[in-house]
Amino acid sequence: MPPPGEPGAPHLAPSTWSRLIDSIDAANVFVLIGSWLGPKVRLEVSVEDVWQETLWMAWRDRQQHEWVNLTKYRAWLLGIARNRVYEIVRNAGRIKRGGHVRTSPMSALGTGDFGNADTASGYLPPQSTTPSRVASNLERARILERALTMVDEPLREVVRLRLFEELSSQATAVALQIPLSTAKERFVRGTQKYRDALQRLLGRDDSTGAAP
Repeated sequence: MPPPGEPGAPHLAPSTWSRLIDSIDAANVFVLIGSWLGPKVRLEVSVEDVWQETLWMAWRDRQQHEWVNLTKYRAWLLGIARNRVYEIVRNAGRIKRGGHVRTSPMSALGTGDFGNADTASGYLPPQSTTPSRVASNLERARILERALTMVDEPLREVVRLRLFEELSSQATAVALQIPLSTAKERFVRGTQKYRDALQRLLGRDDSTGAAP
């Protein structure tokens, strides 16, 4: 739902859109984008650049989204980010097959309307992203990502799909081609292991990672 006190389409106006983006846990999104990019492409492309481009595209195309609630809007953003990652990975494969050495910035891999994240941020409403906010999200994302890697497969993928992609138990079972009961059981065990890992990494009992 829209932030308290806001009208029914907070993604359309600059002031409400900035607050809407604040309400989305960017650290969790960073973990997702990193998993989609894969370790090799991440050596060349930063997750924050992908997120900046995603936000720019969402703001540019805001009239195309019919507001329902925050969950639906987050899913729309993730769809944009996933398509952007697909394009980047596809173009990176083309460069590799061509035998070129990959040394240029991220923009050379894609077909964006701007050159880099700094330029992209200039097209966004003021205060929707700031260097300090990005740095904070990156730091938290590193902790969440490390905790997730400490969960053994096949539990890890269930946790990633349920907590980070926010899929339902049924959708998770379909995605992994496992029985619904198995998906639920793995989620319970995996979530506990994930939270335990977060507590160890944070050194306290009130972990601030993704929650069901």
